[in-house]
Amino acid sequence: MLITLTGMLIRRYFVYGVFPLEAIITTIIMTSTSSIFYLWLGKLYDINKFYATRDPLTEVYNRRFTYEIFLKLLSQVDRNNKKLSVFIIDVDKFKNINDTYGHEKGDLVLKEITNSFLSSIRKGDVVARWGGDEFLIIAPISDEISSLSMVNRFEKGLQEVSKRIQINTSVSIGEATFPDEGKNLDDLIKLADDRMYENKRKKRERRVRK
Repeated sequence: MLITLTGMLIRRYFVYGVFPLEAIITTIIMTSTSSIFYLWLGKLYDINKFYATRDPLTEVYNRRFTYEIFLKLLSQVDRNNKKLSVFIIDVDKFKNINDTYGHEKGDLVLKEITNSFLSSIRKGDVVARWGGDEFLIIAPISDEISSLSMVNRFEKGLQEVSKRIQINTSVSIGEATFPDEGKNLDDLIKLADDRMYENKRKKRERRVRK
């Protein structure tokens, strides 16, 4: 019974991204009162809770949960009189990577980029996969820690990724600052996104001139 139910849940996870907890609680309680089932259910709940807030591939935060985190970060920076940088980061020529090396290699590139970001940020900064080959990073900044210094760390980390996986990996980055340039996450993302695409356009123009 346990093996069959576990197999069903794993299949449901890969199809839908979450375990159908509501659907299994009644089944388990009706099937057995053994403590092992309740221990297993608790573990399953923890796994489901983790993936409800995370991107399944990279295991960083997902889009929905990032909105919740942003509100908490706002209250922190308000209390400490700091600013908050929102970075939108898009992987350059990611479609070419998938087409040339295959989707499995493309997934590896996304994981490596994610790990690079996680190594570059500080405690309290937030990394999220915003969709496809796009990431979002939220970071409190101050006079000592500027958004430019963070971008430099991101780019240095990606140079190491390129060497390690033997695939040229780069990103285009746009940034917007709370409260100077926006009061909510959607406004900040819109501005950061526009700047990211402007940076991407400038890169293409530089390549053409060469």
